[in-house]
Amino acid sequence: MKFLKRLDSLFVKTSLTLTFGLSLFILLATSFTWFFILNPLSTGAANDMAALINITAKTWVSLPEQERKKFEKKIAKQHAIFFSHKNNSTQKLKKNYPFVRRLQKAIQKYTGQQVLIEQKIDNHDLLCFKLGYAKTIINICYFHSRPGPSPPIAITGIFIAATFLVIILTLLLVRRITRPVKKLSNAANLFGKGQYSIRIPETGPTELALLAHSFNQMAKEIAHTIENRAILFGGISHDLRSPITRMQVALDLLDQDQDKTLITHLKNDLSEMELLIQQSLDFVKGLDKQNAIEINLDDVFNTIIDDYRKQDLYIKLLAEPCGICKIDIQALRRVLSNLLDNAFHYGSNSPVTLSYKKEKHQLFIQVVDEGPGIPLEKLDIVFQPFYRLEHSRNKKKGGSGLGLAIVKQLCDAHGWEVKLLLRKSQGLEARLQISICN
Repeated sequence: MKFLKRLDSLFVKTSLTLTFGLSLFILLATSFTWFFILNPLSTGAANDMAALINITAKTWVSLPEQERKKFEKKIAKQHAIFFSHKNNSTQKLKKNYPFVRRLQKAIQKYTGQQVLIEQKIDNHDLLCFKLGYAKTIINICYFHSRPGPSPPIAITGIFIAATFLVIILTLLLVRRITRPVKKLSNAANLFGKGQYSIRIPETGPTELALLAHSFNQMAKEIAHTIENRAILFGGISHDLRSPITRMQVALDLLDQDQDKTLITHLKNDLSEMELLIQQSLDFVKGLDKQNAIEINLDDVFNTIIDDYRKQDLYIKLLAEPCGICKIDIQALRRVLSNLLDNAFHYGSNSPVTLSYKKEKHQLFIQVVDEGPGIPLEKLDIVFQPFYRLEHSRNKKKGGSGLGLAIVKQLCDAHGWEVKLLLRKSQGLEARLQISICN
C-alpha cells in the first residue's frame, strides 16, 4: 500500500514524466546522430579504405619485384596496410567488428571481388584478407584499430551517458521543485492534527515563497480564530452558568407546597442546559492535545468499566492484554466515554460489548451496542456537530448531537481513525484504530 502511494506521489509522477520525455529526446537525438552522422562517416571511411587498398594493390602488382619491398614499407608506414605474397595463418573472427562488414562491401564495390576478412592466429589484432590482381594473389592485412573509434560503441556510450545524466538531473530538479510542496503538505497535515504553531520558511522561488507566506498567514488567522472561539465559549459558559445556578438555588428555596411536578421539570431543564454547556465546551476544547504518557492500558479500560458498573451499566469485556503504552490518555478516556454513553443511551442501557487488542503499534477498539442502529446513508453524517437522527430535539430521544462530534474531532486531532458499522443482527459497532508507541 505504501509503495502504491509513493508511485502516486508528485515526486514520482514528475520524475517519470521528465525522464520519459528526455529519454525519448535522447533516443531521437542518438538515432539522428547515427543515421545522419556516424553511419555516413563509417561508410565513408570504409569506402576510402577500400579505394586506397584497391589503388595500392594495383600499384603493388604493377611494380617490379625489386621495388615491391620498398613500396610495402612505405604503405605500411603511411597507411598501416601490409602487403605480402606469403599466406597468413588466419582464423574466423572471434569478435564482431561492424566496420569489417562495411569494408567487405566496399572492397567488393571497388574490386568486384568478394573477400572474407579473418584474424591472424598469432596476432588477433591483425585482420587479413586476399585479393587477386592479374593472376597474382595478394595477402593484405591491417590492424582492426586503424579505422578509429567504432561508431556503435560511440553511439551506445553517448546514449548510456546521456540517459544517466538525464535521470540524475531529473531527480535533482524534481526534488528541488517538490521539496517545498512536501514541506507545505507536512505542515498542513500537522496543522490539521492540532499543531497550530506550525510555520514554514518563506524562502525559495517567488511563487513558492508566496505560497508559504499565504499558508503561514492562513495558519495564523485560523489559530487566532480558534483561540477567540475558545475564549468566547468560555465567557458564554460562565455568563450562562451564573444565572442557571441562581435559578437552581431559587427552585430549592421555593415553598415545598408549590407544584412539585413543575419544579422537577424546571430542575431537569436546568440540568440539561448545564450538560449542553459542558458538552459544547468539550467540543471546543476537542482540538487541545495533551502530552502522551506511558500508562498501562489494561488498567485504564478496567477503571472505565468499573465507573459504568457503579451506575448499574454492564460492559462485557473481550480483550487481549496490551500492557504499557504511550498515548494521550485524556483523549482516549473522552472518546471511549462518549462512545459508551452513546451505546448505552441508544441501547436503552442494555449490555455493551467492549473489545480491544494491540497489533504492533496499532490499538484496535470495538464498542458494540444492542440498539436500533443507524441508517446506512447516515453513518457519516452523525459525526457532524448538533446532528441528531431524532429531529424533535427531544434530549431524551436524540441527545445533544455533540457526543459523536467530539469523538470525531478528537480522533482527527490525534490522527486516529473512527468509523461506525451496522451489525447484521442488531445494533451498531464503533471501531477505533489508534497509533500508539510502546
